[in-house]
Amino acid sequence: MESLIRNSSIKEKYKDVDLIVSIGSGGMIPGVIISKMISKPIVNIGVKSYAIDNTQTFKAEWYQDFKFKKSQYKKILVVDDINDSGYTLHSVNCYLMSQYFTEQDVTYLTLYMKPHTIFTAEYLQMVDNDTWLTFPWEVQE
Repeated sequence: MESLIRNSSIKEKYKDVDLIVSIGSGGMIPGVIISKMISKPIVNIGVKSYAIDNTQTFKAEWYQDFKFKKSQYKKILVVDDINDSGYTLHSVNCYLMSQYFTEQDVTYLTLYMKPHTIFTAEYLQMVDNDTWLTFPWEVQE
């Protein structure tokens, strides 16, 4: 995963963002790596569209948020591990747009994206819809 990030054009492409917003918990580690690469501050928000047993809920559940001030941050990069259904990213987008950001102010980046998503974001690698990814930070039982 780290090599996927480091071998991309992230450092140059996102050098002008003011803040990285990682979506917990999957976006936290990629967000920190990107934050260090481009020397930008990072905050975390808690939104998920999977239940504790990894079944998809098809709706986004907020369990932690952050109050953004547009005057403080002009350009935001939202980072998550995967854009599967798109419900999580869509929910975050709705929230940020309600805080007076525009689509030009916010960019969404995920490590992986599945074709069936309802929300289009930038991604580092496309995977098939039926691919199940296990990330290093996920606890295995």
